[in-house]
Amino acid sequence: MIAEIILFVVGLALLIKGSDYFVEAASRAAKGFGVSEFLIALVLASIATTLPEVTVSAISSYQGNPDIALGNAIGSALANIALILGLSAIIMPLEVESGAWKNSLFMIAVTAYAGVLMYDGTVSRLDGATLIILYLGFLYYLYKRHMTLEELPEEGKGNPRRDAAIMLASGLVVVVGAKLVVNSAVTLAEAFGVPEVVIGLTLVSIGTSLPELANSLTATLKRLPNISVGNVIGANILDVLMVIGIAALINPIRVDHTIYTFTLPLTLLVMVILTGALRLTGKIGRAVAGVLLAIYGYFLYAYYFVYAAGP
Repeated sequence: MIAEIILFVVGLALLIKGSDYFVEAASRAAKGFGVSEFLIALVLASIATTLPEVTVSAISSYQGNPDIALGNAIGSALANIALILGLSAIIMPLEVESGAWKNSLFMIAVTAYAGVLMYDGTVSRLDGATLIILYLGFLYYLYKRHMTLEELPEEGKGNPRRDAAIMLASGLVVVVGAKLVVNSAVTLAEAFGVPEVVIGLTLVSIGTSLPELANSLTATLKRLPNISVGNVIGANILDVLMVIGIAALINPIRVDHTIYTFTLPLTLLVMVILTGALRLTGKIGRAVAGVLLAIYGYFLYAYYFVYAAGP
């Protein structure tokens, strides 16, 4: 018991301090590369926080459980917007750069495309390959259009390459901290007799999105909304294209009907709401945040007490 409490405290410390370094490094890297904080978060920040999910999904698929990757990817995308951005925007409205909605629109497009691939009940290896190619094409487009990594930083802009490395390293620290927090919390909850359904509903389901939650809340509190929103949109794009793509490439994925008929439509709905808010107002206000949180609350209720309960 004492060991689990110590692990929980250590994990929480890594989560908080890692997020602090992560957000500050992302802001410095954006200035050093001469690009927006939103773009840095869209690419580098999302890779740092989502890389463990990609790895776990690949391993699960290799071990014969590719279906886990699909549920994790779609569920995380829903939580990232409805829960994480909802909570962040309730604390402080998130006003972002004017072009952010275009990347959000791309997020909708690739998610809808993934939905089309699921229509026949299977995401094949060929389907997975097309998803991976789409993500690589997305990175190439952003690189050619915005990034100038070959150029030396201007005087006074620090060392952007070092800041990018710090951001990636601190992102991994956040992930390790999140894992320690979730694992120790589950063990403590079980020791105190907390029902398994409650543990699954709260600790485990939110645990996979804890790095994005910590980073987004930290960015919000530091008044860096572009990092908060960019990280989430980038993580969702990576979830849909790379998490599902790599898992399907290793082993074809059987699509559970609840994902296609329930979770995916809700995920697309919150994506449309997010994109509409960014396009029309350039921000996620508290009213939109309330709607997003209400949708996530409905998702949790319906999934755990209707779908999971069965007939």
